[in-house]
Amino acid sequence: MRSHGRGHWFDPSIAHGEKPLVDGGFRSFRVPSIGPWKSVATTRRRLGRTEKESLESALRKAWADLRRLRREVDDIDSFDEDSNAWLPVQAYYAVYKAILAFAVASRQAAPRDHRKALSLVSRAVERGLLPYPWALYCSGCPQTGSHQFGGGLTPQPLHPLANPDPASTSDRIAMFLRTTRQKELDRRFADERRRRVAPGRSRRNISRTEKERMAGNLAPTTLFDLFWRLRMKANYEDADTFVLGAAGIPDARAFADSLAILADASVAALEALVIAYVGPDDYSRFVTSYRDRVRANPDSPVAVRAAMFQSGSVRVDEAPF
Repeated sequence: MRSHGRGHWFDPSIAHGEKPLVDGGFRSFRVPSIGPWKSVATTRRRLGRTEKESLESALRKAWADLRRLRREVDDIDSFDEDSNAWLPVQAYYAVYKAILAFAVASRQAAPRDHRKALSLVSRAVERGLLPYPWALYCSGCPQTGSHQFGGGLTPQPLHPLANPDPASTSDRIAMFLRTTRQKELDRRFADERRRRVAPGRSRRNISRTEKERMAGNLAPTTLFDLFWRLRMKANYEDADTFVLGAAGIPDARAFADSLAILADASVAALEALVIAYVGPDDYSRFVTSYRDRVRANPDSPVAVRAAMFQSGSVRVDEAPF
């Protein structure tokens, strides 16, 4: 096993609009006392025993998936293109378990399926509780051109085959959000066309008004939906895209490393909300206990989190409580 230079979380300056992207900061994080975080809560709440157990269980499962992701990427002796057939699934489940932890911390009913989990976190995004890029979302109906972007996103047109450029990052995210929402609505429209079909017909037409009504019933599409899209593609649609789409092992590994960083940062963004709701004490105990139990390497995601609390890098005294 060999460790490579990479990040685990997001830089605190992102939360204040100073930096636009995950850059591997994970050095310190301040829960800001200004801006949308004021809408998180007014008083921290004490968790009951059952809630503590549920919260710790969800966090442990998220951390376990992050550790598996990093081990897979960092093991240069065994990594190959086939590894990418399963990594999108692990990345999604790490994020999904973090959403469940957020639900417990914020006293919301734990979602019983994936779509409800994505809707739950979408509401948090709409409320402005998350920093860039998790603050971005797409609503409305792309099929009719009535879609809109939120979170301060005002994208410019971008060709799908344009070379990646940091200057067009927001435009590329917007395109990913729009096409992800369009794919989900296409699936729903196809299901609807098969309902109440007139005799002698194989399907029925859907009017523009009906499409926009159905789009209105779908929660805004967020960065978290992108993990779901990748997971579905890897599981049920076309895993070869992740396996055969790379130019070689270095290219495949670069994708895997980027996915692991994004999953780690997305989980951390949700963990920051958890800490804002319930305070740092329980979280610190959970992460330290898990690190010790699994004897995590110092640079593993869970060990980095535990080390931050021990070093005092997390300054929660500035939270609005």
